[in-house]
Amino acid sequence: MDKSDVFWQEKQLLEKSKQVLQDPTKTEVSLAEYQELLSSYADVLKQVIQLTRFSDRNDKRMRLLTDKLRRYVSPPLFQKITSGKETVEINKTKRVRLSIFFSDIVNFSWHSRDMEGEALSDFLNSYLEEMTHIANKYGGTLDKYIGDAIMVFFGDPVFVSDQDHALRCVKMAIAMRKRLRELHRHWYELGYQKPLFVRMGIATGHVSVGNFGSSERLDYTIIGTPVNLAARIQSMAAEDQILISHPTWALVKDCIPCSDAISMKLKGFDNEQLVHEVLLDEVAPEGELKCIENPDLGYSLKWDNSKLSLEELIKLLSE
Repeated sequence: MDKSDVFWQEKQLLEKSKQVLQDPTKTEVSLAEYQELLSSYADVLKQVIQLTRFSDRNDKRMRLLTDKLRRYVSPPLFQKITSGKETVEINKTKRVRLSIFFSDIVNFSWHSRDMEGEALSDFLNSYLEEMTHIANKYGGTLDKYIGDAIMVFFGDPVFVSDQDHALRCVKMAIAMRKRLRELHRHWYELGYQKPLFVRMGIATGHVSVGNFGSSERLDYTIIGTPVNLAARIQSMAAEDQILISHPTWALVKDCIPCSDAISMKLKGFDNEQLVHEVLLDEVAPEGELKCIENPDLGYSLKWDNSKLSLEELIKLLSE
């Protein structure tokens, strides 16, 4: 019997039991044999109890570690890693079209200059907590925090469609701006003199996404011109303004009211870039904003289905 096998005692007990039962000369088991089998069973049971307890402790430890890991990566990426679909390999990247979001707080250094370290941490963490909750709600992949800045992208690791990614990204930005306005009064009552304003930028385009870093430390992130474009557009936005690139506008224009194109000269880009301002102040509840369009016939129609059904709309138009 190979004693390196963790179950060697169980297998030994089974063999002894089979030998007793298969012996044709035996019509009954002697007391000595019964005691030996009982003693072996007691040893096996003790080992099983120890293994079970060890397994339970290990499972609890793994759950705690997994819960901690969950806080360091976005939910879509966490699900991909824990499902085994993501291999931890350096230089494992792919080329995909994503919608990328950047935001930061306007004049945050001015707001934070009179704050003590602990108060500043509490304030910043409360802001990031609220914004992260909204990013997760809309299915964005939170790439990183850069001080008070936030970077989120849509389209990986879960791909739906270019339009879906762009729409969710813009809706997320609108929801973030709305929530920040709601928090103005709350923070004012906590002693912050002036309300916070954010500027936001969104761009859509092909980037490289995957594992970047070294053999000892990897970062799942994106690189490419659209990433730089989103960051530059964000830096040009005014207080509480959401600016989007022209490719993003082309994907959302039928459902999100936007301004006409604005030509901007951006640092790092040789040619001027067309950007649009998002004019929608509040996102309708999911599934209530409806669109009907036919570019060939020259019409585009949007309405709130929670206030006006399709039948009522048809009746209204016929009148």
